[in-house]
This record gives sequence, structure tokens and C-alpha cells, in this order.
Amino acid sequence: MTIEGYKMILSFSNVLGDNVNYIEANSCEEAYLKINSAKEINTNIDLAIIDYSMPIYPLENIFNGTDVCLYLKNIFPNCKTIILTASIDNITLFDIVQNVSPDGIATKMDVSGDVFLEIIENVLSGNKYRSFFVVEQLEEIWENEVFINEKNRLILQYLSFGFKINEIASELSVSEITIKKRISKIKQSLNLNEDENILKEAKSRGYI
Repeated sequence: MTIEGYKMILSFSNVLGDNVNYIEANSCEEAYLKINSAKEINTNIDLAIIDYSMPIYPLENIFNGTDVCLYLKNIFPNCKTIILTASIDNITLFDIVQNVSPDGIATKMDVSGDVFLEIIENVLSGNKYRSFFVVEQLEEIWENEVFINEKNRLILQYLSFGFKINEIASELSVSEITIKKRISKIKQSLNLNEDENILKEAKSRGYI
């Protein structure tokens, strides 16, 4: 129903025109196979609207829509890409923008029929589109530079899994002192005292 709704909205686009051929995929595996099939028959994919959450395809290490997007851009570098996601935590949004740099990105709660058409028109016209909510979340990450560092975010994730300091140090191949210093910097960034719960605060801000 969602795909049919998107297709109906796309029919109102002034940029797409009437001669549109759709390729639909409902999983990472299906997307992978159809991308390859399009390449084999010399059919270009000009625009891709990709859901971040899709059934995974571990055989090819494709675990979500960002992996599909990266694979697609490798095969069809001129393809315009739009990622829609139900995830609203700022770390996920930050990683999508930094690692994939799609032409358009919005959370599903941002997208009405009019907004969806606005995203399409912007992207097809050669512009980048970031929804207001996405921009707001990205700005929060940049303001708190300690969370731009992937290692800091990994430390938080390991802490949330119940890892001890020595176990985290082992996983990241660094000393326990290094991990303790990093945790201290994270607490400073969050304006926490030593006794306050770093995980509770990090989760409330969407960092884990």
C-alpha cells in the first residue's frame, strides 16, 4: 500500500514526466538482485527511494537501506537517492548522512504527500534535501563534537551491552586508561558528575 501511495504521488511530479518505469523491491536481497538485473540488461536506475529498515541480506553484507544505497551508487553512480527512515535518533541520521550522503533524507514522520513530492522535485532538480527534523538532529550532533567520534559511540554501545572497562579496552585494542579518559570526556560533554548515569543521559539524547 505504501509503494502504491508513493507511485500515485509521483504521478503528480512535473519533473518526472509520464514515461516512468518502476522497479520494486521489498528486501535487501530483492533490491540487490534487481539492481544487478538492471545492470545486466543495460537499464539505468535514475531515482531510488529507499527505506532504511529492510529485511537483511547477510550473504552480501547488506543489512539496511544505507547498504542498498551504497551498492546502488556503486553500480549506478548517477542515480539520485532518497532515504526514508522511521528511526529518529540523531546517531542513526548522522551516520546515514556522513557515510552515504543520499541526495534526500527525511524521517517518515516528516513526510506527507506534499512533502514527498517536494523531496522528489528538489532531488531531481539537482538539489540536496534534508528535512527540518533531520537538520535539527544533525546540528545537535555537531554541537556535541565528542559524539562525532565513532570510537566514543562504540564505547557507549559497549557500556549499554553491559561490558566492563577491561572488556571494552580489549574489544577496541587500547588500554583501560584510554577508555576511562574517553568516558570522562563523554561525561564532561554531557555535563554529568562522576556519579550520574551516563547511559541514561546518552539514551535520552538519542546517542545510543
